[in-house]
Amino acid sequence: MPVKLHRNLALGIISGLEAIFIEQQPSKYVLSKLLKSDRRWGSRDRKLVAKAILDIIREKRRWAYSCGTTTQTTSDFWKWLGAWMLLSEIPLPDWTELSELEPEAIKQAYADCSKERKLHYSLPDWLDEKGLETFGATVWQKEVEAIHQPASLVLRINRLITTPEKLQKLLQQKHQIESVLLPEYPDALLLKKHQKLEQLSLYQEGYFEIQDANSQKVAPFVQAAPGQVVIDACAGGGGKSLHLAALMNNLGKLYCLDTGQQKLERLQERCKRNGVTLCELESPDNKKFFERMQDQADRVLIDAPCSGLGVLKRNPIAKWQMQPEKIKALEQLQLELLCKHAPLVKAGGALIYATCSIFPNENRAQIDRFLATPEGKTFTLDENITLFSHQSGFDGFYMARLLNIAVNK
Repeated sequence: MPVKLHRNLALGIISGLEAIFIEQQPSKYVLSKLLKSDRRWGSRDRKLVAKAILDIIREKRRWAYSCGTTTQTTSDFWKWLGAWMLLSEIPLPDWTELSELEPEAIKQAYADCSKERKLHYSLPDWLDEKGLETFGATVWQKEVEAIHQPASLVLRINRLITTPEKLQKLLQQKHQIESVLLPEYPDALLLKKHQKLEQLSLYQEGYFEIQDANSQKVAPFVQAAPGQVVIDACAGGGGKSLHLAALMNNLGKLYCLDTGQQKLERLQERCKRNGVTLCELESPDNKKFFERMQDQADRVLIDAPCSGLGVLKRNPIAKWQMQPEKIKALEQLQLELLCKHAPLVKAGGALIYATCSIFPNENRAQIDRFLATPEGKTFTLDENITLFSHQSGFDGFYMARLLNIAVNK
């Protein structure tokens, strides 16, 4: 039986695209709100709405080229939706908004996109040029092929409560959820299909979090040990904070800082659910905290705000909302964060810098800039690594560990 897109679903999709592209709202927030907005929608309806929006975001340039549009208006969104329906083999309804579409011309133009990389993989000109210049044609081609694919659903087990093997069995026995172990990711389970998990008792009881496999590499890279004093300077919602807490076996001090109060409140809730007790929430504007913690931390993690160009599998809207001038501003912020938090690292301690970007200007070049500053003069680069999607199948990340080699500060 062919899939049918009812008008109320189409209206929901259009409102979602308006919120994302015109109002510049975060796509994750828009989807979450939209999928709860109409009680008449069943699970199949919600999946169809989410898929349409994400597919249109991921291939926006290809839909625009296929429809001959050059703007981002509500009328254009209807045309993109119509093109998506045609290529998804969903019958086109007799709606006024779709009346000007020429199905055969759209299908031909869509196929023609395969002749040019930036059209086929729906990349902005500046991003394709940047990738080509940075990595060369062979590596960039592999990377864009990888980031064009939707992200896998990966869990990170809470080792304070369980093990990957135990959770794998529980998910299968209690919920018939199939998963596979990932040998290179000791806390990860890869689910065989996407599904909603937050309602599961195992999630509510803190057995696992949802976290990309390469993101799970960051906390172990910090090399934090039980009993140490650790600072997560850009904690956000706390995924890496919770992982650090588990690796520290809930022993020591883990200070979590973020400019967003709502994020810290969310982290507090997650700590309670995960059985994490060593986290203390702090404001990055608290001068007394910075005075008190100078030369005191064994480890400081800066999971810095960045372009997000490593996680386009998961968040494809970033390639449309990011611009070179925005990246320049982020680079300045990244350097400021390194210089601000470096004095907190005690002699013999480590400063860890991470981004979800694969581009050197935000990564290794940023480390070199920091090492040339007065705040960076006592640090030396211990290790750094770039994780590419085409090599792992997961999100792109960068990590650098800097050692404070000062004898006495």
